[in-house]
Amino acid sequence: MKENYHTHTFRCGHATGSEEEMILGAMEGGFTTLGMSCHIPLPNFRKHLLRGVPYLSSFDNAKTLFRWFCFNGLGTRMPYPSKKEHLSIIKELKEKYKDQITIYQGFEAEYFEEYLDYYQSLLDNQEVDYLILGNHFHKICCDACYNGFALDKEGIENYGKDACLAMETGLYSYFCHPDLFMAETVEFDETCVQITRDICTCAIKNNIPLEINEGGFRRGIKKIGNQTRLPYPHDEFWKIVGEMGAPVVLGLDSHNPNEFSKKEVADLENYAKKMNLTVIPSFEFKKGKKKDC
Repeated sequence: MKENYHTHTFRCGHATGSEEEMILGAMEGGFTTLGMSCHIPLPNFRKHLLRGVPYLSSFDNAKTLFRWFCFNGLGTRMPYPSKKEHLSIIKELKEKYKDQITIYQGFEAEYFEEYLDYYQSLLDNQEVDYLILGNHFHKICCDACYNGFALDKEGIENYGKDACLAMETGLYSYFCHPDLFMAETVEFDETCVQITRDICTCAIKNNIPLEINEGGFRRGIKKIGNQTRLPYPHDEFWKIVGEMGAPVVLGLDSHNPNEFSKKEVADLENYAKKMNLTVIPSFEFKKGKKKDC
């Protein structure tokens, strides 16, 4: 593994390391290609957050929403005013390190219908080289809508629908941690089987790879229901991916400069072998769908 397209910086608010520090960390780890993919800065984000107020289900939900509102998303994504500086720095670093490593600019983005035109504009204006799908929230950034918590049948179905709608847009180059919905969900039941098959079908149809994500390995083994397992990758999910032959990529989901180690690479490569998955050597940068003139 010499390429990684899933990399965050301190600008997300939950990672450490500047743009340059992450690049130096990747080079020290022996990587030849690095994609920078902070959680996408969104314009009018506070207005978006206000739409989540009716969904608040606890005092903790309210506190989190209030914090994100005060800091314009910091903690969950790059604040929109930071975008210009970030893009400028990456452009400079591409030139500075061009003889040592290939650098691409991307963002990790949810499927939010209100922002699809904005995503398209980022690709059309060549502000970014690619987007990856991180299906963290259903419709609104709100803990009550977070897909990494234990989901009921409706939540699992919404996760699958959002994922397939996103892949049909042509905006996303690959789908990171596609098994996030099993991070705290106890049983991999018939609904989980069906949405996994739907995700695989849509990924194959649109030639969008599914990512085995190192972040789950870092979180470690946990007691989830009666099981002791990683939150993800989830074996039953990836068993179906292998059976259906959906394309697969590896992603370190690096959040600090030390997360480019040989041990982390081995986690991903060994898991792919264990599940008999075929990791594709490269993938296409999707550019969305051009409007007819």
